[in-house]
Amino acid sequence: MNITLRQLRAFVAVAEAGQFTQAARNLHVTQSALSMLIRELESQTGLRLFDRHTRKVVLSEPGQELLGTARRVLAEVEEAVRHSKELTSHQRGRVSIASGTVLSSSLLIPFIALFQQRYPGIRVELLDMAEQDISRRLEQEPIDFGLGTDWNRPDTIEAHPVMQDQYQALLPHHHPLTAKAQIRWHDLATHPFIALSSHSPLGQAIQRQLTALDIRFAQVHEVSLHTTVLSMVRHGLGLAILPANTQSLPEAAQIIFRPLKAPVLPRQVSLLQLRQRSLAPAATLFRSELLAHIKRQHSGG
Repeated sequence: MNITLRQLRAFVAVAEAGQFTQAARNLHVTQSALSMLIRELESQTGLRLFDRHTRKVVLSEPGQELLGTARRVLAEVEEAVRHSKELTSHQRGRVSIASGTVLSSSLLIPFIALFQQRYPGIRVELLDMAEQDISRRLEQEPIDFGLGTDWNRPDTIEAHPVMQDQYQALLPHHHPLTAKAQIRWHDLATHPFIALSSHSPLGQAIQRQLTALDIRFAQVHEVSLHTTVLSMVRHGLGLAILPANTQSLPEAAQIIFRPLKAPVLPRQVSLLQLRQRSLAPAATLFRSELLAHIKRQHSGG
């Protein structure tokens, strides 16, 4: 059985008009074409759908039973078409993105606020998490994107570099090292150090550099959260190293940031995506707008 939408529309039009002539006008087809569609539908169903009278046609009993179903099918098709148009025209949709807390606070949340002002029908879901969990969550869950440090990435994840900043030294407000415009890594060695967890990409990148420079701190506090690092530095419990964008957090207001030299250590931030995951129109739009937003920010526009 191969019933078409044209046949169903013809059937409903004749049932509602009560005659072929008016139904043909309503559908903008010839009466002979309309009659052919009804005959094809009757042939497909094996049912006589109308009783023909001199001036009008009346639904047969099987036709009455089919009418409700035909209307529902056509309504569902129209709803599907409307929904598809809304998706492609960005009137509705859903996007999900995973990120660490600092990039979420400093970059994504302000951008999402702007994006949703322009596209209120698109729902954006932000999942803040430890950076080391982003790739695993992209592989295991229906998440469109991740934003984070491009480090130790599996082959299943593709990365689009979006920005780069540098690791900087974080000092309490009245610390003697604040007198320097730039700080050497070895300048930190004689002070208590507050380290990010060795499980995090940032913590591991910092530790690799410290190991390469053969720097060993006499006292080390290892913590998991950026906000804990900032609070400990602010209260004079030690020095720390974090990416420059950490300055944008409210908790960093009373902390002095100084560039690190000998060597300068860059940090690459990338937009991450599962290679096999296709993007819906809303997600494609979000990606394009986010990349443009980051480019404007870093070009001073």
